[in-house]
Amino acid sequence: MSQDTDRFSIRQVATDPVALVRRYVLGDDLLQHGSIIAIATVISGALNYAFQVFMGRALGPEQYGVFGALFALFYIVNVFGRGIRFSATRFTAELVDDGPALAAFHREFLRQSTLFSIGIFVALSAAAPLLSDFLNVSTTLLVVAIAGTAPFGLALTVNFGTLQGVQWFTPLGGYKILLAGVKLVGGIALVVLGYGVFGAFAALVLASIVVYGATTLHLRRRLQVPTSTSTFDYGRAYRYTLPAILTGFCVTVPTTVDVILAKHFFTSHLAGLYVAASVLGKILIFLPMGISTALFPKVSSQGADEAAPTALFWRAMLYTAVIAGLGTLTYWVVPEFVLTTFYGAAYADAVPLLRWYGVSILAFALASVVLNFELARSRNRFVYVFTLVSLAEIALMWFFHASPLQFLYILLLGNATLFALGILEVKS
Repeated sequence: MSQDTDRFSIRQVATDPVALVRRYVLGDDLLQHGSIIAIATVISGALNYAFQVFMGRALGPEQYGVFGALFALFYIVNVFGRGIRFSATRFTAELVDDGPALAAFHREFLRQSTLFSIGIFVALSAAAPLLSDFLNVSTTLLVVAIAGTAPFGLALTVNFGTLQGVQWFTPLGGYKILLAGVKLVGGIALVVLGYGVFGAFAALVLASIVVYGATTLHLRRRLQVPTSTSTFDYGRAYRYTLPAILTGFCVTVPTTVDVILAKHFFTSHLAGLYVAASVLGKILIFLPMGISTALFPKVSSQGADEAAPTALFWRAMLYTAVIAGLGTLTYWVVPEFVLTTFYGAAYADAVPLLRWYGVSILAFALASVVLNFELARSRNRFVYVFTLVSLAEIALMWFFHASPLQFLYILLLGNATLFALGILEVKS
């Protein structure tokens, strides 16, 4: 979209609103590409939440509390995966016009990330006794099962990041759906066969292996043959990885560590209620995620200069506010209906948790748009601010845990602060 299309007057809105909507909204490639990912996210999200709801109903509140804490640990492991994906997207977008160099970068980055993910598996397996004790989990094998998701799961993010960087959003969305579908079918089958929580996490491993293989073959077919004399400076990618991993930490940890701490500090029943509210609350992040996914490579491909497209950013904020805001309103007005529809009457006591989780996540979703925008421009100051506030939230939850609601008040305070600071950062 040209810069002209970013400027329109009130007079235009009044004289021809239909044409204006067609030109500035339906013709917006950010919205078009974001919609592709949003549709895929809705479908994959429905499959993911079917997975969560099935586990909630099949395992019951107490075992679901164990499952939720371990699943939060899985998300924390994927902090590294998000960092890897951000790096892959950033430099793929930069190399998109040089086919052989792009192919060479993808193969080498995939190889190195695979080795790194194996190292994560070894480290988590070694720490399994300590982690199982902290989470009050009876067997260390469950933590080892989480570690088993790392080797293929983290390497897979290179392929997803490459698809995002070259803006092949349709296959990216398709593979997201495939990942969720294999996880759901495999998880149901293994739990029905009597493997319980082990079966749920074995399904995650299976899904990662299947989609890793499929995406690797897809990219090998579509990318050009790499040259043997690539001049890409991999030191840039390594230096970028730290803020990228911190960004992964920021968009993952504040909405997952709370679940782990809930399992640690509260009864199994309360932890199960908190997990249910958390799972539904994260829908408000996943629904507008397509907008940020499309925003990142579009900004990255234009370089890290002061003339970065802030108009693109404001459109992304508007779309995110509308999508997440509608979800927040629904959770506030009819929380009991939402909870009992998805989880059953046993989770009705989570009504106040869902209401405040929704408000907190709205602020978080908007702050995350700023985070993606600033990282795409290689402006890392807000990344470090976001990290510090996230660590402060964790510290406050550690010291103040009189009730699950207290966790949510802390999250709301932190997320609202991040949103306000993010707006100031973009305007600076």
